[in-house]
Amino acid sequence: MSTLTRVGARRGVRTSAALTVAALVTAPLALATAPAQAADETPAPLTLQWEISERFDSHLSTHVLGDGATEDASTGVITFPGGVGTYHPATDEASVAYDGSVAGSFAFGGTTYYTVTLADPVVTVGADGAGEISAVVSAWNASTGPSSPEASTDPTRVVVTTFDAGDGWTDGEGVGTLTATPDWAGVLPAGSAEATALGIPSGQPVDGQSFSPDFLGALTPGVRAHFYASGASSDSQKDPSSFVAEAAPVAPPTVTYETLGADPTEGLTLSVKGQGFRAVTQPGDNGVYVGLAEAGGLPPVDDREGQDAFAAVDWITPSRITEGAFSSVLNAPTDELDPTKQYALYTWQAHTHSNDSQDTETAVEIDWSQLEAPTPATLTFAGAVAQRYATTNWVGVSVGGVEDGAGTVTLTGVGAAQTATIEFGRAAFRVPASLKPGAYTARFSLATQGADPVVLTKAFTVYKGQPVLGHSLSTTPTPSRTGNLLVGVAHAGNGAGQVARPAGQAVVRLYTSAGRGVWYSGVKVLSNGTVRLQLPKLAKGSYRLDISYGGSSLTLGASQQRTFTVR
Repeated sequence: MSTLTRVGARRGVRTSAALTVAALVTAPLALATAPAQAADETPAPLTLQWEISERFDSHLSTHVLGDGATEDASTGVITFPGGVGTYHPATDEASVAYDGSVAGSFAFGGTTYYTVTLADPVVTVGADGAGEISAVVSAWNASTGPSSPEASTDPTRVVVTTFDAGDGWTDGEGVGTLTATPDWAGVLPAGSAEATALGIPSGQPVDGQSFSPDFLGALTPGVRAHFYASGASSDSQKDPSSFVAEAAPVAPPTVTYETLGADPTEGLTLSVKGQGFRAVTQPGDNGVYVGLAEAGGLPPVDDREGQDAFAAVDWITPSRITEGAFSSVLNAPTDELDPTKQYALYTWQAHTHSNDSQDTETAVEIDWSQLEAPTPATLTFAGAVAQRYATTNWVGVSVGGVEDGAGTVTLTGVGAAQTATIEFGRAAFRVPASLKPGAYTARFSLATQGADPVVLTKAFTVYKGQPVLGHSLSTTPTPSRTGNLLVGVAHAGNGAGQVARPAGQAVVRLYTSAGRGVWYSGVKVLSNGTVRLQLPKLAKGSYRLDISYGGSSLTLGASQQRTFTVR
């Protein structure tokens, strides 16, 4: 039974050990990364419980414990506290560093003859289940005579023993445990170069039964025989004891996303980021997949055909995973999404889903209104389809699918181009009164931001203007005096003021009441819509004036009669 003594932490040794451990570990099982804990939870204490060996307990039985290590006096099991590190539930890979030290000494009659110290043990397990326990090891032995002088070794981190993880870690509530028995037989074959270099006599270790050769090398020669089978009766006590190690499971992989865009044409675009992922969990694995599919559980993905269930998917190759993190951009076409369903982001191990350690499901919120195709913009003609020269009519369109102020309509083809902003669901224009008679095509073009123009055409006709013919007989002719006649032509219509007065020619004929022609003016050209004529002297009697306007390219013709009496 060992004798226990506790001492304070050996800070210099601990610092050296921490630096060495950090170099041994790779992400995501880094020793510096403590298991994730909720803010209101206290991290579970992680320990390594190990007797080291029965020989260490019963022969090197004076134990000095340091840096928090404790020992069960009834069993000799030493508890190394303060474990920092993780194990992976899917692969059993692990690396966990513990605090504490134990110096086991053989003392007799008040004299200490030799001491072996182990400090800051580290338990590591590889993907193949091969494990090892390393520690900062040193030894000392007193002089027992000229042939055995005092000797010591400097503290050095070495592999103390190796083991097979067997069934691996047992998952608990936030803590996993690993129970294993270290290797013994066949570790250091007798007569091997390593055994010879350590000064071990020929034929030893018996059956290769030994702690790790590196561990033996960190001890003084006089102490080594306590850790390998030398053929002595004490060999049955020398094999390394079983141990129980505790570790926290690695944090499960997580996914976050950000919506970069949602558009009826471009579809849904997501920026996806992952943390805590592994490119290879089982032999043959090759990264992970991330995809968008209907929520409610990962679709069948044991083969690549299962990816048909995904609206978008991306293969994250191993080179794209850095320290467990990856980023991706997924684009799901609008026609691959169903607004009646919920969607989620999924991850899984590539290519054959060999394990579920990389499985995640992250709900995705989709603003379906942004993916809805807008109501097609429509134009419906409204207004007149014709007008006369010198008149002006309204033409326009009713606009569907566009909010007021969100677009403009431009009218071309009937005079100078005009543009109007949509108001009250329509756009209206006046066709200029000066538009010459003829056949036209009114072209309405709707312009809205980010959309192609919507065009509507409508035939529009301009007819010749309607004239208003008038005259004034300012001086009535007599047998002794000529008369004066003013003939004028104007345009009828609401746009007459916007155009010039009619041009063209006028003709005046004078008849007796019996219908006999008396006088003909000849063709007279209007000037600003008027012409003045001098009527001849007339004998007494009744007369009729026939006034004719022949019209023009812009205006219809007109005629008028007037009777008068010469007295």
